[in-house]
Amino acid sequence: MSKRKPSTDLYPSSLLLETQKVLGEEFSRLPERIQIGYATTFWKHSNIIKHNKHNRKPDSFAMGKKEIVRNFTDPRDFRKVNDNGYSLRPKRTRHGSIESKNILCKERTGGATSYPPTKWLDSTAVAFSGGRKSFIKGSKNGFQLSPKIQQLVDDWFEKPIEEISASKGMVNRYGKSALEIASDYGGAIIRDISRVSKRTNINVIIHININSLIQHKKELAKSLTKTVEEEAEEQGNSGEDLGGVKVKPNTSKPSKTLTIKDFSREGIQQRIFEINRLLATSREQNSPSIPVFYREVRTGRYTAQNAVLQGYHRSVRYAALRGCYEYDLEAAHQNILVQLLDRKKIDFPELDVVREYVENKQGTREQLATDLNTPIDTVKEILQALTYGAQLTSNKRQKIYESCEGDLELIDRVINNPLLMKFASTFEIAREHLVGDNKVITNAVGIKREPETKAKAMAHILQGCERLILDALITNSDPNDVALLVHDCIVYYIRKSRTELSRIVKENTGFDLEFSEKQY
Repeated sequence: MSKRKPSTDLYPSSLLLETQKVLGEEFSRLPERIQIGYATTFWKHSNIIKHNKHNRKPDSFAMGKKEIVRNFTDPRDFRKVNDNGYSLRPKRTRHGSIESKNILCKERTGGATSYPPTKWLDSTAVAFSGGRKSFIKGSKNGFQLSPKIQQLVDDWFEKPIEEISASKGMVNRYGKSALEIASDYGGAIIRDISRVSKRTNINVIIHININSLIQHKKELAKSLTKTVEEEAEEQGNSGEDLGGVKVKPNTSKPSKTLTIKDFSREGIQQRIFEINRLLATSREQNSPSIPVFYREVRTGRYTAQNAVLQGYHRSVRYAALRGCYEYDLEAAHQNILVQLLDRKKIDFPELDVVREYVENKQGTREQLATDLNTPIDTVKEILQALTYGAQLTSNKRQKIYESCEGDLELIDRVINNPLLMKFASTFEIAREHLVGDNKVITNAVGIKREPETKAKAMAHILQGCERLILDALITNSDPNDVALLVHDCIVYYIRKSRTELSRIVKENTGFDLEFSEKQY
């Protein structure tokens, strides 16, 4: 029988101890697995950030059946304890009952004691069940922490290290640390789809800059105050009262004090939450470091578990890794696409627009930003969406609508832009050549899929190549030199030679690619 691999769902053990202390017997009488399930949920969802936000209830977090099973084993047990009421009896062994340990049981069981539901998680949205809607991305149940639990966790976040309960650091439900877990997987990367040696791996512990994070948090808090004041000034005496200042209820309005995309009041608040999580993790580890595990998604991409750093806002990532060097593939997917077609000796006139983009990525982006009257970040999102098969349409279900944040005037400029129209037609033709009538697609790292559409088949191909390139860099790097993996770029603690990185990729994958360098 194969050895079961350890869980990588980590939680701060001091939060479990703090919850036991604050809630007392109401919490401590529960079976240990239920206690840990709640502590894990409180930790992961104490604040709403872009990673866990429910797609239909933005003030709630999404938690699907798989996560409930991981945390509570049986969804029925979770519903009993949280929503409906439950019964406990002492755990029994051949030596008799263990009074300090209880197990869930039926109400009529001998020796059972019944209790009211905890109501520590409030249900706010029910997942779609059945029909076409059940396949909509993000169709999960929505929850909020009850006010009592939210206050408990908020208070715990603010405590200095000397005031939190003695802990074992970040651990999984069996009490294993990140380093112990990583030793079973060969490092931070967990592969259960592709077949790559576990020696191709990196360190699970990431060193972060605490001072830089604290400074960024102060800047964000100051900007948040200014944003509220500016909105109040624009609104005059109308709107809701928030801390003595009249503000609009709309939280998506961009701040005048910041120019980076998504620096809205909501975006600023989410960044503060992300920083708080990093600082609390570091406090728990008792060192300026955090553990990060990566898992493969269906295409083979390495995705940081719970989006830690990789899926956080860019400004938070930069602050956490201040001084590190990011090496990003120049026009990665467009360049890979052109080279895949060249290998097959496929050419067509429309492909010239992509070749030109690869040759002059920055110039093209700047021109489009001017023509569309939108930030370059939005242009990058639009180009990436078109590469993966998005249609030039104002349909709300299409990626273009999301990339333009529903701005109908911008969407109209996008779908009528001559250059973007050429881009869209080029990728459509390319898909016909690279995907054709194939139903099963095997990508560069050996992962087979039956994509529902040709656009998804193209994504499977391109992201497989991206993964192959990343593996080449990881294999030829000291595991302790790598700070973070971010899909088509790699972040090192030390400066690297871009020429050398390109040589490694060329020799190991055949792709002729260049890297940009950015110091955080």
